[in-house]
Amino acid sequence: MRFETPQPGMFVVTYRVSGDLHPAAQGPLIAAVEAALAKGPVVIVFEVGSLVRSVDLSVPTFWLDVTGRLALTGICIVTTSVGVRIAARGFKLAQNVRKHPIAVEVFEGLDDGLAWASGLLSSRG
Repeated sequence: MRFETPQPGMFVVTYRVSGDLHPAAQGPLIAAVEAALAKGPVVIVFEVGSLVRSVDLSVPTFWLDVTGRLALTGICIVTTSVGVRIAARGFKLAQNVRKHPIAVEVFEGLDDGLAWASGLLSSRG
């Protein structure tokens, strides 16, 4: 797992294999997000590689906890995997049911996800 911040408040996280998604591997990302939240809105773009075909239940559970604690503006999941898209849509539904004020979208192309995230940041900035 690696992440970068191409613009203030935007984190682009790349997951190439299933193990990258494991909650125990997210510590550095969460610390960086918490620091960025002190300066303004934050949107996370998760780019999930084609080798990741499914998502362990611990992953959305972890991120539901994170979004309950941290006031993220949005999360975007970019993937071509059907299994990951299904999990991402379930996560989006869970956010809506919990009435968390966070935008969640799913895209197949990274450019679309980055454009969405940038637009969301500019509308909140």
